[in-house]
Order: sequence, then structure tokens, then C-alpha cells
Amino acid sequence: MRTFKKLLMCATLAISAVAHAQPTQQQLIDDFSGPYIGAKVGVNISSASGAVNKPTHTTLFPGFVAGYGFNAGPVVLGAELFMDMHNGSSTAKDGGVDAKIGYPIGPFMPYARLGATGDWPGWTFHYGLGVEYKLTTKFSVFSEWTRDSANAYNTRWTNNSITVGANYRFK
Repeated sequence: MRTFKKLLMCATLAISAVAHAQPTQQQLIDDFSGPYIGAKVGVNISSASGAVNKPTHTTLFPGFVAGYGFNAGPVVLGAELFMDMHNGSSTAKDGGVDAKIGYPIGPFMPYARLGATGDWPGWTFHYGLGVEYKLTTKFSVFSEWTRDSANAYNTRWTNNSITVGANYRFK
């Protein structure tokens, strides 16, 4: 019980110190937390093999994102909804939700994402890597690679997307 009390007191002091810390002007500009919406354009490289065979092909597509990030020490944690309108891909258009973790380095933030995407042929894991650059307190640009694949209807469906886009932050 004594060890628990010590840990609780240390946690309380750490939380209090973080709560009283004041960000610098540059940190305010480079802050990637809060709600945002964005648009993107990309290239989807997809294929299907098995019962349905679609050779590897490329489709240009628009997309949309909406998300929220919050500072958690030196990293930014968040969630993002997305919609990719790649009608010509093997799996048609899809959307989903991803958890994101980023590590801000000044105005740059490299990040990783992991979540789920679905439409046709069904829901599957979605993951990727990207980098975001803060232009102003309200606007940022990003580029990312994402991938998902599914086994359904005796077919292996694969999507790789490379996108660029811009976000508007409401904070």
C-alpha cells in the first residue's frame, strides 16, 4: 500500500507539472492537436488474385479526412475518419477509421496509422506511414502511404495508396 501511495503522489506531481507548463510561441504554431478536416488526392495501386483476377492497375482518386489529435507528452495521439473515392480500384471506394501516433519535430510530424477500412469486399486492417508539415496555425499539408488487403470470396484483394493533401485546423 505504501508503494501505491508513493506512485500516486509521483503521478500527481508529474500531472501538475505538465498542467502548469507554458508552451513557447513556436510550439503554439507547431501544435498538431485539436480537430481538423482535410482533402487529399492520391494514386491507388490495387490488384485481385484468386477467384477474381484483376491485374495490378493504378487509379487516381480524391479523398477526405476528419480527425482529432491531442498532445500526450512528446507525441500526438489521435483518431481519423477517412473516405477514399477510388472507384476504379479492385475494392472500389472505401472508408474507415484509423488511430494515429505522431512525433512532432518543429513544424514536421512523422506519423504511423493503424485502423480498419471497409466497403467492398468487407472490413479489413488499414495501416500506413506519413508526414505532416504545419504551414500556419490553421493549415498543414501531408503526404502518406497506406495499405490494406483482404481475403474474401476466394480472392486476395490488395490496395496501396500514396496521397498528398491539406488539413484545416479549427483550433
